Amino acid sequence: MAEKANILVLGTSGAGKSTLINTVIGREVAKVGNGKHVTEEMQMYESDDLNFRLIDSRGFEYNFWNTKKTVKDMRIWLREGLQDKKPRIHMLWFCVDATSKRFTRQTVRTVEEVKKIWKDVPIIVVLTKSFFVAEDEENIEMVKETFRKFAKKTGMPIAIIPVLAEPPKGMDILPRGIEKLVRTTEENLDSAMRDADEAVRDFDLKYKRMKAQALTLAAASSGAVVGAVPIAFPDAAILTPMEGALITGISKIYNLDQTEDLTKTVIARIIEAGTVSMIAKTALNQLKLIPGLANLAADVLNAIVAGAIVLGIGEASAIIMERVYTGKIDPENLDWINKIVEGKMGMIVKKMTEISAGQQGKINPAALLKILAKEMFKIG
Repeated sequence: MAEKANILVLGTSGAGKSTLINTVIGREVAKVGNGKHVTEEMQMYESDDLNFRLIDSRGFEYNFWNTKKTVKDMRIWLREGLQDKKPRIHMLWFCVDATSKRFTRQTVRTVEEVKKIWKDVPIIVVLTKSFFVAEDEENIEMVKETFRKFAKKTGMPIAIIPVLAEPPKGMDILPRGIEKLVRTTEENLDSAMRDADEAVRDFDLKYKRMKAQALTLAAASSGAVVGAVPIAFPDAAILTPMEGALITGISKIYNLDQTEDLTKTVIARIIEAGTVSMIAKTALNQLKLIPGLANLAADVLNAIVAGAIVLGIGEASAIIMERVYTGKIDPENLDWINKIVEGKMGMIVKKMTEISAGQQGKINPAALLKILAKEMFKIG
């Protein structure tokens, strides 16, 4: 593994996160508060002897607002790590004070809130302050049972490890569990880093799709599109400069080179399929005959149909551009573009029929298009 992984250490206040970090790193780097909340900001620590770094965090349960801030800080770090704006998180160590005998539904839900941006980030539960080996089995089962009951979104941890980082003064007990924790972490780092790379790709595609959908909704909802696009019924939709700009804009969101022949060809195929082909003509004819729309004034009907067509073109363009961006196409065979556009146009007609049926004749073009967009984007 060429680069170091980053482990986010989280847990309840006083669980011994800082003591654990100091022991693993091999020197006093994190503040220790003897049960008090002392870590104010997230701090990163590393050692030349380890192939991972540890990131300390504010503890949970100090008070309600502190917990909310802690969760927010961690989620921001995870998200910005997926965007390569901060060091990427590859694994979580969740510290639980074994002496408290408490691992509750709320504790699991708090962990899930942290992991919301990337629910599959691997987690190791560290049972800190594990003074007595005889209690290990009971404590491990407590954690397992709580995860089984309440971790519906994230599943089980990859390991639950009892640890005693620093025995209390005056007690004849030896430290334990640190070597196993480090070894288990290192054994899972390669797969964790691969998973992180995949999560970054997924996040990137999700972010691009959201931007494409926002651009599509803006184009469909703007007065220039829903109020001023001329449409000749029943013959064809006229691709306006704004519609062309939408397709080009989506291609830019996916970082496609506008000068490359493949990008030019794909854009041309989308334009042809979404405007002057039989696909577009069929969709136009079907839309204008939908019960609830057919009796509208011509300008209102034109506005709704124009916006619906733009939504279909935009959503189809996002799917197509994503395939080009990820390289999942055969440049010599682009017939699938027509099928995607046709599928989205058909879905537009189907959803518009369902939505307009519930409007009871009181149809507002802007509101109708927003409902349609929500339905389409949820499906797309």
